Amino acid sequence: MSLGANPLAAIARSKRIATKLSKQLPLEELEKAIDHLKSALEVSKQRERDKVQIRQKAVVEKVSALLEEAGLTPSDLQGKRLKNKMGASKRKPSAKKTGPKKGTKIAPKYQLKVKGDIHRWTGRGRMPLVFKAYVEKGGSLDKCLI
Repeated sequence: MSLGANPLAAIARSKRIATKLSKQLPLEELEKAIDHLKSALEVSKQRERDKVQIRQKAVVEKVSALLEEAGLTPSDLQGKRLKNKMGASKRKPSAKKTGPKKGTKIAPKYQLKVKGDIHRWTGRGRMPLVFKAYVEKGGSLDKCLI
């Protein structure tokens, strides 16, 4: 069993490795190790919370400076939807699809008669081999239009 450069990362990735290593320690030492890891986790969480607070404070200061520069107060913004330069709201409009819904049938656009068999294709998706062979031999899809 190779733990690599970071045995803690190996333990975090694999419950099997953690179980195997835990068998090598007496119960008291294993409990101490778990307590130490829990305290290290709390320190890491607190450090991350501090970073978020610092970032938020910087954003608040930046927004406050922008408001002051524009001659506005936070109360000027309450209850008002911000608009972009064109006057439209910042909210994105719902996307409207113009094509048919997925799963609906579409009328074929092309038709090709080969050896008495009629082959039809909508013109969407991958080109059928029959049409591909026809085009490669110099035929035009325009001649296959229905």
